[in-house]
Amino acid sequence: LVYLRGNLKYLKEFLDEKLPSFKLYPLEGTYLAWVDCSSLGMNYEELNDFMLKKVKLWLSEGIQFGTGGSMFMRINIACPRSILEKALESLEKVVNEL
Repeated sequence: LVYLRGNLKYLKEFLDEKLPSFKLYPLEGTYLAWVDCSSLGMNYEELNDFMLKKVKLWLSEGIQFGTGGSMFMRINIACPRSILEKALESLEKVVNEL
């Protein structure tokens, strides 16, 4: 739990500092963080394609939980910090190229 809290803190600080248009929602008893990506202006299919093909991240699509989740991606924070760092750096790089 301590490690997960550290990864969550890292994720929150990274988004706040480097990708402030992405909004992190509070965790509700899971290690999958809900991130609002609506600022990209994509529909859920474009968003998933963007994450898979451009960013090279395979994230859980929020649409799997209903249409209210269509602009969300779920990031698994139950991983080594180095993987989380690499994933977020990749996301930042590609978003900044838009």
